[in-house]
Amino acid sequence: MAEATITPGVVSDWVLEVAPFTDGTAPTTFTRVRGMQDFTPPGVSKNLEDDSDFDSGAWASQVATGLEYEVTGTVKVPRATMPADPGQDIMRAAGKGVAEDGFVHFRTYKKGATAGVTGIADCTFTEGGGSRTDLTTAEFTLTGRGALEDIVINDSTPAALTAPK
Repeated sequence: MAEATITPGVVSDWVLEVAPFTDGTAPTTFTRVRGMQDFTPPGVSKNLEDDSDFDSGAWASQVATGLEYEVTGTVKVPRATMPADPGQDIMRAAGKGVAEDGFVHFRTYKKGATAGVTGIADCTFTEGGGSRTDLTTAEFTLTGRGALEDIVINDSTPAALTAPK
């Protein structure tokens, strides 16, 4: 029996959607962020603490005491004479805010997938410079506030959100 070949995914399979943070209530609609040219989905990192003792001998032992995540990427920014991207505008506004004014709701999933994640994050959004022939870009970072939650993307309406199964 022949082994199945693997067709790798591509980074452009990812979708990022954001919503303004209001009172912490989960939004019912999200706005897709357009113009992405680079994206790193939520990467969960563990805070590890040494829990070894004298009885451990030469071997160390570590235990996770906390989790954190970050979502990063780069977007192409439309020219000033072109219509703005509503998703980028949500992140741009939050990027200038402090405390709750700097938060966004977000969700991310792969195109065609039935599952993804959602969360609340502090947002930075910084437009870049470059040489006269470069395209205008902005870098963003969404730094997690609280847990990532699994979501189910409804097949009949891909933008709709349902509770995890």
